[in-house]
Amino acid sequence: MSDSDHAHPAAGAPTPNLWSRDGFTGSNAIALRNDYTPTYRSVRGPHAPHRFNLLAIETQDQSDAEALPTPVLVARNGLELAVSHRRQPMPYALRNTEGDELHLVQSGSARFVTDFGTLEAGPLDFVHIPRSITYRIDPLSQDYAALILTSPDPLRFDTPAPFGMINFGKAVRKPSIDPQGAPGTTRLCLRTFDGVTEFDMVHDPIRALAQVGGPPPVWALNLRDIVPVSYGERGGPPAQFLSTVDTGVMAFTLSARPGPRPPVHVNADYDEIILFAEGPGAWGGISEPGTVTWVPKGVTHHGPVEDVPAGYQAWLLEVRQTMRLTDAARQHARLIETSEYGYQD
Repeated sequence: MSDSDHAHPAAGAPTPNLWSRDGFTGSNAIALRNDYTPTYRSVRGPHAPHRFNLLAIETQDQSDAEALPTPVLVARNGLELAVSHRRQPMPYALRNTEGDELHLVQSGSARFVTDFGTLEAGPLDFVHIPRSITYRIDPLSQDYAALILTSPDPLRFDTPAPFGMINFGKAVRKPSIDPQGAPGTTRLCLRTFDGVTEFDMVHDPIRALAQVGGPPPVWALNLRDIVPVSYGERGGPPAQFLSTVDTGVMAFTLSARPGPRPPVHVNADYDEIILFAEGPGAWGGISEPGTVTWVPKGVTHHGPVEDVPAGYQAWLLEVRQTMRLTDAARQHARLIETSEYGYQD
């Protein structure tokens, strides 16, 4: 099926329009309309759908080892999406005191050295680093690129069933502590809402002998190892694999799956952010890995067909906070139409 086969419903055919609360989990109502409502001629103001490619973002940490990742979408409560193109090892140990971090590696690979051990991550790996866990990142390739979510509220696994979507025993990787490992830096940076505070420590704040209690709080999981929930020919919403307790943030795989096209939709409570991570198939008007789309809450959208035989991998974030593009992202972002998510202009 080509994009033109499903770009718009047949002329004059009634189109279901879905309005929903709490994303896919709250009350909803459907109205039939004769007009195809996602289309618009122009838009003025900041609350408009855009897309950009994270690989095109010019990040400070690409040329400056001291720099932090570059924010691209931010909210009033500290919720943030940032991009890292780090090329050199971090010359300090870092603790984010404001929230949990979820790193999605888009390309290249890196070593994550943390309070509770070391793990290596490559393309499409998530790495979860909870609030105030100390870590360093050492890139292992010169094409390392990552999209990083900072959530003020703790992130936790939240699958619809205890098994089937994620093989927790096999797919979720935990770090390992090397008691013989060489000491690293003694400079410790604490990140807060108003900047970075540096401590010159006597000893490496990360080095450890062993973990002797509790499960490791740091983990890695590949997007390809998360099984999309499908409903056969009936169709239905995706299921989250990670969320905050209050569902202020919910993470889904939006990778290829069988079923009909989603309905025209107005999401009353969530901004929707999608990373198209890899093909070979295209997702509507998007085929370039690293493409990030942002559709703010209240904006009518349809969304492309997800039943793509060639397959693709994509990550969907729903956030209750209203997000805004930063200057760094705005330089590369362009308006999109919200049917196939192609460029509006």
